[in-house]
Amino acid sequence: MENLIDLHTHSYISDGSCSPTDVIKAAKKNKLKAISLTDHDSIAGLKEAKIAAEDSNIELINGIEISALYKDGRLLHILGLGIDIHNEYFLNSYNKMKKSREKSVLEILKHIENNHGLSIDINYLHKVKYDEYLSRYDIYRYILENNICTEPQKVWDIYLDPIPYGNDELITVDEAIKMIHEAGGKSYLAHFNKRIGLEGFSFEEIEDNIKYLVSLGLDGIERYYPSYTDDDRRLLDYLVWKYQLYSSGGTDYHGANRGNIEIGFGEGDLKIPYSLIDSLKR
Repeated sequence: MENLIDLHTHSYISDGSCSPTDVIKAAKKNKLKAISLTDHDSIAGLKEAKIAAEDSNIELINGIEISALYKDGRLLHILGLGIDIHNEYFLNSYNKMKKSREKSVLEILKHIENNHGLSIDINYLHKVKYDEYLSRYDIYRYILENNICTEPQKVWDIYLDPIPYGNDELITVDEAIKMIHEAGGKSYLAHFNKRIGLEGFSFEEIEDNIKYLVSLGLDGIERYYPSYTDDDRRLLDYLVWKYQLYSSGGTDYHGANRGNIEIGFGEGDLKIPYSLIDSLKR
């Protein structure tokens, strides 16, 4: 029997619909050998996920997906896999970012009220938050759960993405890579073909950017992902070979918030081999 994994999943700690425990249960149902919980800019779900994974006999790789500031204001998502979530350097950078984001929530709520006529009580958000710190994800969840907007992506498009991030709310790409390394993990560029990635660049420009990211210490790239085309996969194979990159792979599972994506299998035909974890451990 083939051992399959999923190294890119989200719980309701960020923008998924499932608890960390239910993410693990979904992985067990689909007979996965291992997964990584990689919530956006948060490690708050990993303790619960670890308990559930041990109960389900599934290997859990500690993970995070960092929204990192790149050139010309572009955002890249950097996956950190195999991280020690107690590492002091990692936590210093992480907590600085989280505190800055929590400070901005009140201004974001004012912006939403002024521009959309939607009043959200910050005290209520504090009562129902899943993370230690408040963030845009709590606002996102409130809007969805109260049926103010029922399409997850439109919540970002209409209410949240138009509001720029403030100082210290975004970790730079080089710092994201460094904090992952300090925590004993490896860094991977996620979904290179998306807007939060290298979308819009030619193949030559993508290679130039990968070369630059490797010079910053990037270890690998997400080689398996549901939306990749044959051309994407050919380019990735070339980049992995030329720059000796580690490969990662995941479905970007969000539960019901991305209902066409099934954990471990994407839209039905994705298979991510356990050998990726073997290389991660080496």
